[in-house]
Amino acid sequence: MHVWTMNFSPLLKDVAGVVAFTTHVGFNAYQYAGAPRDQVACDIKELAKTFDCDPNNIIIPRQTHSTNVAVIKDEIIPDLDGVDAVVCSGQGRVICVNTADCVPLLMVDPVSGISAAVHSGWRGTVGNIAGMAVVKMMELGACPGRIMAAMGPCISVECFEVGEEVACQFPDAVVLRDRFIRPHVNLAQTVLMQLVSVGVCADNISLPVACSVCNHDFYSVRRQGRELFYRTLTGILLC
Repeated sequence: MHVWTMNFSPLLKDVAGVVAFTTHVGFNAYQYAGAPRDQVACDIKELAKTFDCDPNNIIIPRQTHSTNVAVIKDEIIPDLDGVDAVVCSGQGRVICVNTADCVPLLMVDPVSGISAAVHSGWRGTVGNIAGMAVVKMMELGACPGRIMAAMGPCISVECFEVGEEVACQFPDAVVLRDRFIRPHVNLAQTVLMQLVSVGVCADNISLPVACSVCNHDFYSVRRQGRELFYRTLTGILLC
């Protein structure tokens, strides 16, 4: 049976009209790594049934570890190929990102009705895609001081061992070099710092609920290998 966790973030669970979710192993809406298309379509249909919405209102970009942010307003759906963050104005659309160790970030300004779903892998984090998504939200009328942000399951600093060529692209404050043989990077903390730098209050930011590598409820490329067909879907709906 396909399962997901609704309102996984303590920060978002009490916000009226906001539903945040992350899927578990057994559900897959990612078709670009070789998963059967009929299985993907079936799972998206099941998710649409859960939210009582048209499957076309489940918005899932084709991510490429870019810093491209797509904006959805009115009835216009832009090209989502090569997009790693979606900002949406209004209700009724489920905006999502797929991950398997990268940081899935959900944001909402409940007053303006502006939401965002961001895929922030190490490349996107270096490029500050989280901060760029906040800027796009502000352009639609969101106020950074009102934005609530929650990160879903992702790789923890203990599990994210990298080479120096990657570590050197991050601030020293988020790189651990003394506790391990090779550098380890804290992706989630980097995203938090980027959000604060554009005006999001630290008290309004929820860190990941689990490490995707250690917790087998979620998919992990680091644990399961680069040929992994499946991804964890994290999304937000304003209703």
